[in-house]
Amino acid sequence: MAKAGGEAGTDAAGGDPALEVELTLGGDAAALDRGWRAAVAADSGGTARRLHSTYYDTGDFRLRRRGFTLRVRDDGERLVQTLKADGPSGGGALLRRNEWSRPVETPEPSLPVASDAAVRDAVGPLRPSQLAPAFSTDVMRRTAVVEVAAPDRGKALVELALDSGEIRARNRRETISELELELVEGPASALYELAMTMQASASLRIQTASKAKRGFVLAGGEGYAGYKAPPLSLGCGVSVDETLGKIFRICADQCAANHDAVLDGSDPEGVHQFRVALRRLRSALSAFKGVLSRDDVAWLNLEAERLISLLGPARDWDVFIAEMLAAVRSARPDDETLESLAAAAGEERARAYEKAEALRAPAHTAFLLRFGRWIETAGWREGADHAVLDGPLVRLAGPLLDKRHRRVLKRGRNFEQLSDARLHQLRITLKKLRYAGEFFAAQFPDGKPRPYIRALRRLQDDLGGLNDAAVAEHRVRELLDARRGSGELAALGVGAGQVIGWHVRACAEARPRIVEDWHAFTAAQPYWRPGGGSMA
Repeated sequence: MAKAGGEAGTDAAGGDPALEVELTLGGDAAALDRGWRAAVAADSGGTARRLHSTYYDTGDFRLRRRGFTLRVRDDGERLVQTLKADGPSGGGALLRRNEWSRPVETPEPSLPVASDAAVRDAVGPLRPSQLAPAFSTDVMRRTAVVEVAAPDRGKALVELALDSGEIRARNRRETISELELELVEGPASALYELAMTMQASASLRIQTASKAKRGFVLAGGEGYAGYKAPPLSLGCGVSVDETLGKIFRICADQCAANHDAVLDGSDPEGVHQFRVALRRLRSALSAFKGVLSRDDVAWLNLEAERLISLLGPARDWDVFIAEMLAAVRSARPDDETLESLAAAAGEERARAYEKAEALRAPAHTAFLLRFGRWIETAGWREGADHAVLDGPLVRLAGPLLDKRHRRVLKRGRNFEQLSDARLHQLRITLKKLRYAGEFFAAQFPDGKPRPYIRALRRLQDDLGGLNDAAVAEHRVRELLDARRGSGELAALGVGAGQVIGWHVRACAEARPRIVEDWHAFTAAQPYWRPGGGSMA
């Protein structure tokens, strides 16, 4: 994919979209310079120029809400208008976006924004009077094109852009200090190969939020919200190899898309969805461990568990504040002891989120780059039995689901007498079965998986509620222990007692229903077995 005048996929007619494939690394000026010199020959300093871009939208940010950004860029020689259809980060922060670019005569946007009727319909009707500047960027950019040996096949050309400057929105400013790696031609794995070379020479970090995203946040048009991945689409007859590619990519996409929401901390869904992606990854590694190499399973499991544990306290306090404590406060809005507990819990939550700053560390970037390269090169194929990989997924699905279903039944024996610890173990086993059941459901279209999956989800949610109460009690005890000897301990103790007592009673009242849901699950016919399942 060639670039003209700094605009990816520029087309004079303004009609054909280009697929932009890029990866961005952030860091301070010294680190970025070291990364640049690790990739660009000393006798090739690159080309430098100043770029001023103005981003336009309606007063209610309609374009942005529909997934588009519109900008006009002045590079000192000409004006180019670009419409981008932004998508979530892919493959560990690899960005893929459609964009439509064309030269314009004035700094104001030229309508229509694209000649493609489908794109215009997606954007919606626009009048010049509706568009106004939302924010601008002022950047000094140094560019160079380098040849990179791709780890999987051949060579690739990558354009580097070293950017320094700032984003301006209203009276607010944010510094720009980043290195963009954009694929000109060749396999996308080359971007990761080059980024890993750079990162080995400097403390660089993955930059998942685009300039446009950061600009709209500054302009007040949006925040950093959690991102829920779409359902995994695995058509009937899909191969094991294609399945692995889709699962690992969607997990990486979901992590990357929630990266900034975790660091921002304003939306609890960011941490939750980040952890969901990691748990799905671990479930896939477990389900396919007979196919994957032991080394791949080991390092991916290690990193996933590290991140799950790192973000665990933040998730625990999010659930406690937003669900456990909120339920009691709504019933007792004037209780000052609950207000004191809420303030203390907020402080604990803030400390837990400080741990998430580890996502900015070089070690985390190294993991993301390694994971991204592994996905782009289909690293799971190395040393694997290609006959199994190229065979249909359905051959593996039935035996694996049988194994996990039997394990759940074994852990759930004498369900009514199970201790909280045994119920916790059962919940984890159910979660693994649920992920596998959802992975493989489309391979058995005649089995009608919905009744089985529905019963499985209901039971898992039931046990999740019991676990939330147990975790809340553990965290509250930690909070009280940390404040022993303080003047607020008495009030905190009273408030904590109310919250824990409230949910202990709620759990006790829920037990009969949970027992019923357990029996409903055990009665549900496993959909992958001959004649399994009915649309009950």
